[in-house]
Amino acid sequence: MAHQSRRLSLKFLKRNQTSPEIAEKVPQEGSLLSSTVAVTVLFSSAGLILIFAWISWLFIFNPDKIVWMNKFLPEWAQIPFGYSEHPHTLSEIQASIQAQKQTSGETLALDKNNNEFLLPVFQQRPNCQSDCDELVALRVYQLATDSEFQSKSEKYYRLATQLSVTGIDKSFVDSKAENEDNNLLPFTTIKSFDDETPAAGVWFNVQGEYQKGSGAIAYGQILYYNPVRSNLIQLLSWKSSNGQSPKWQQVTGNDDKELILDQTAGLEPQLRVYQVKPTKLYLNPIQLDKISLKPPAIKETPYQNAISIARSGLWTPALESLKSLQKQRRNALPATAQAQVDFIRLHSEFTKAQAEKTWASPSEQVLADLIDGRWDKALKVFKASPQNVQEISILLKAEKGKLWNRVASALEVNPQQPDVLTWGALILAVQQGDASATAWLEKQPKISKDTIAEIQDLLKRLHHESEK
Repeated sequence: MAHQSRRLSLKFLKRNQTSPEIAEKVPQEGSLLSSTVAVTVLFSSAGLILIFAWISWLFIFNPDKIVWMNKFLPEWAQIPFGYSEHPHTLSEIQASIQAQKQTSGETLALDKNNNEFLLPVFQQRPNCQSDCDELVALRVYQLATDSEFQSKSEKYYRLATQLSVTGIDKSFVDSKAENEDNNLLPFTTIKSFDDETPAAGVWFNVQGEYQKGSGAIAYGQILYYNPVRSNLIQLLSWKSSNGQSPKWQQVTGNDDKELILDQTAGLEPQLRVYQVKPTKLYLNPIQLDKISLKPPAIKETPYQNAISIARSGLWTPALESLKSLQKQRRNALPATAQAQVDFIRLHSEFTKAQAEKTWASPSEQVLADLIDGRWDKALKVFKASPQNVQEISILLKAEKGKLWNRVASALEVNPQQPDVLTWGALILAVQQGDASATAWLEKQPKISKDTIAEIQDLLKRLHHESEK
């Protein structure tokens, strides 16, 4: 009996004994898991250390960059920031600025109740004769909500954030400006946009003026105040030789307005259109994206042809082609394509208005017509009188390529346009001679003999009137 018990015990032990392979595998898996956890903890710790080191560095050298953290901290854990640690009245703030030999501008409200405002700070430029105050800083103050200050008769404010303003590089405003010791042009004014603007915040335009010859170039920067992060963002530098400041206008089919920068000189429209787009950056959640015609938003040939002639300056013919294309499509255009169409429409409205005006000078009338792609109408003005021929030939001789680009682009899309061919030959004849114009005409595909004969008659007339 005892012998049987020993045999049963040995069988039981043998059955429950772990094999050598399993015995080796178990410790290895445990070791691997422990290693993974250790590496994870190590990297997490290293990440936290880097984050704290970065915040500490900002706190010491650039504390304004982390003032937004106070919004997420309880009152007892608020981070103090210099003199914003203790709230001040507006008069005290202004007196402090004056003590630093600076002046404060008018406050600009950041909310309806004026509990938050932007205060511009100016400083007088040395060796200056007129308009000497330049903008050097922008400060944002918020109403102190502490119980001890709410009971007082005057309002107290804390500094929420500030932005140093250094001006704009002169080479940006005038590329031909000579190198000087001071290459920064100052900003002298700041205004908020009164019109309805996109995004939940306040938009500002800081501006200055650069005298060049008998005229002046306006320049500036577009800034945005983000109320959620309590920070100011510089989004766009701009210049305009016609003195026009940027404005918000409904251009595309979106609900939000776009920022329009008018850089038009003469009869050639030069408009820049910027859309507000979101970003993934915490402190800078939005950006201004320029609507561009490069590349075409759709790869269809008719659409690409329309964009090509628009880029040459033929805005109205391009718009007409795009309207025809939209009628043929079953689906609506993608948003990027619609933005390009609306951008072209904005320019077309300008060139149409110019072409429909009554000009005292035949050369101005012809130029307005050619810019708008009204080749036939311009040709009628040219043929109207010998005086018109002489005056328009002077215009064509001074032409620096913009009209020729329109001719080349229009013929590339449709080479069978007699009026366009005529203007191409006239430009070449005035600038390079009749022989060059004739040689160019002979190279044109599918041009009829009748068209060549008619153009040569006009070239003879041009040559005859030019010799007078």
